[in-house]
Amino acid sequence: MKSVVCFTFTVAAMLLAITLAACGEETPAQTAHILRETATPGPHAEPSIEVRISATQPPEVTQSSTPTVTPSETASLPASTRTPTPLPPTPVPTPAFPRSTPHPYISAWAKQRLAAVIALYRPTPAGEALLRSLDLRQMKGEPGFFGSYGFDEWAGVGEAKPVPTMHELMHSYWGGFPVIGRPELGWQRQDGEDIVPALAAYHRDILAFMAQSPDDYEMLRQRLRNLPGISSENTEPLFHSLEADLPYTTGGDLGLVPPVLRKYWGYFLSDGPFHTWERAAGWYLALSHDQRAVANEFLGFQHLDLREYVTESTYAMPEGLLTTASRTLEIEERQRLTDLAEQFDLLLGDAQLEEDFQFWRGYLQDKLSLYRTHQTHLDSLTLTRARDIADALKFLSTLHGNPTSRALMLADRISTQPFLVNFLPAVDNPTLLKLFANDPDLPDVPTLQATASFVERLRRFSDEVDRVLAEGRESPESGARALEGFLDDAGFEHEQDLRLFFDLLLDADPATARNTMSAVGKDTVRKLMPVVPGQLRAMLGPERLLEKLDVTVDATEAELRRGIGLLIEETSGNYRIEEPFLERLYEIVADRAYISPGGTARLVSETSFPLEGMILNQPEAAVAMLSADSALSIALVKGSDPLIAPPARIVYRLIAADPGLAATIVITFDQDGRREMAIEALAYLAYDKARSEKYPQLPISLTQDGAFLNSLLERQGEAWLRTKVGEAVDLYSERASAGEVAPDFLEHYRETLGAAADTLNLQAKGQMTSVIRAAFD
Repeated sequence: MKSVVCFTFTVAAMLLAITLAACGEETPAQTAHILRETATPGPHAEPSIEVRISATQPPEVTQSSTPTVTPSETASLPASTRTPTPLPPTPVPTPAFPRSTPHPYISAWAKQRLAAVIALYRPTPAGEALLRSLDLRQMKGEPGFFGSYGFDEWAGVGEAKPVPTMHELMHSYWGGFPVIGRPELGWQRQDGEDIVPALAAYHRDILAFMAQSPDDYEMLRQRLRNLPGISSENTEPLFHSLEADLPYTTGGDLGLVPPVLRKYWGYFLSDGPFHTWERAAGWYLALSHDQRAVANEFLGFQHLDLREYVTESTYAMPEGLLTTASRTLEIEERQRLTDLAEQFDLLLGDAQLEEDFQFWRGYLQDKLSLYRTHQTHLDSLTLTRARDIADALKFLSTLHGNPTSRALMLADRISTQPFLVNFLPAVDNPTLLKLFANDPDLPDVPTLQATASFVERLRRFSDEVDRVLAEGRESPESGARALEGFLDDAGFEHEQDLRLFFDLLLDADPATARNTMSAVGKDTVRKLMPVVPGQLRAMLGPERLLEKLDVTVDATEAELRRGIGLLIEETSGNYRIEEPFLERLYEIVADRAYISPGGTARLVSETSFPLEGMILNQPEAAVAMLSADSALSIALVKGSDPLIAPPARIVYRLIAADPGLAATIVITFDQDGRREMAIEALAYLAYDKARSEKYPQLPISLTQDGAFLNSLLERQGEAWLRTKVGEAVDLYSERASAGEVAPDFLEHYRETLGAAADTLNLQAKGQMTSVIRAAFD
């Protein structure tokens, strides 16, 4: 199978205080592009690839990237105070093919990285054997390199970091095992096809999973909806995540993989230790601060939105899970310090225009953090650079006081310890600004290439930051003129430079930076939105940012369309940061909807407006808008993004807001010949009873479900509803038999329909009971 290269690197979370306070939405590894290959590696060489690292580009999906395997451990989850009913273990046939053998040329360093991910993710024996058979290579002198050429070639990693290492191994995984129960799905590209049949089928099944009803896997589904930039027109982040990060996302537990996707992972992932998302979330929420810090180093649960999934149930910790993880992670951490000392001279060089100093800054800050944890490790090494590095990190770990005093201490130490200059990127922004305000005479010695780039930019930007802030302290208008003058000279093309500039500006004097930005013109803000969307949100806040984008009640339709487009498309990448800005957007649209419901409905239909969020946050206004023009409302629901919020999901949200309107839309779907769309909407509430009992915080109402069904009953009659529910039962019976949904789907559906019927008056309840019996019996 011919492979397409996927290259990634890890980036330290270090943007803004607001970003750090929220749940980070960067994937464990982001994408880099190869400029040229400088060597043709042999089967046992450690190759050197020159790459340009792009910290801001969203992950790319490669059409022939291959799946990987995760380690197995026998830890099991003790019984909880409340026992959920997990799916029965997926029957995994014994592979009818020889077990993979270890790769003959793999280095000792790479073997250690494989041992780490095997310990953390606990793959099956066959999965472990496959991992050990892959050609994994150390990219010496390139700690930012994480890439894979696919199953038939090799993967390279630059650091001992388990999450991105597993990510690349998963790209190399696809092609290692057949698809369980689907022997016709091969791993060879067919003539005229852009993607191999098995991976194309996996992508189709991913989309099918995303369109399914909220069920026991809704936590995972919601996490995937929150991926930055995801839409039906941009499925790459979704495919990329579930190709390369599924072991990380599920903790290597096959029980957390949706039924429709298990056939692709059954040979590789083991069942347990969690078995269900309910147990996994309950366990994670109950962890102490220190325990969660360990879990976050190898589990993707930190990216789940669990605010509505808090429960009083308790879940005991899987025996040995965090103990094993802690030991494994400590080995990898010490190895990263060793690698820095061993490869330090390979990282020296001159400043580069395109150097990704943000990555290198995160890299050095990581080493400072590791030194604080493992203070004696560098001293135990006999490597030439180990002592210098240890001395530098020791000094930085003891820096204290305000930025001015820290800058003075730093300048004084650099004069006697010039090696320290290499670690300037690890220093906080306020201290660096104070240091460079005095135009320090830095030693003319070979330095890290990234440090040279960073220092060169600091020399340029520190004066500009001081000038803008000085003007801003005089008046916001003066500061805005100075800032816009700087931007006119600098241009908007060099994104990394502008991000560093605005980080420095905000860190140096947050209040003045915010006041200055509030006086900047709308045109400048619009130009900055694609470049520094996170910083703009931090400096302006929801009210001011939306005003700058002309998202106001009084804006013209053209202004509002443009502003909504910028707000939705140019995001911070973190759904928690976006929430207050979207809430303000919903308020503004609601105000307009009360004034002109039809006009507002038409306007939002011409944008990428998140209709589901509007219904949840402003239900009355959403109903007014959708009730104004029946044809337009049907078009809005049918045109909703099928990946993020398919039509059935919009109807589902409308049931809580206006059951009668939801019923009208379902009836119209059926009358317009969209039979399956109507059936999907009828079945979307299947798990409402079970989910509302487990998690009362969820926006679920069995009373509203009953009102929705009663509206259908009154308007279409018992025979019609019996037919439609029966069609839904037939459809999902087929899907359950095919392993596309959980085998208990129809059981939950019947229970929910019965519970909804119990909320109706005696006559309607009797009719619904008759409908349910006829459909299910």
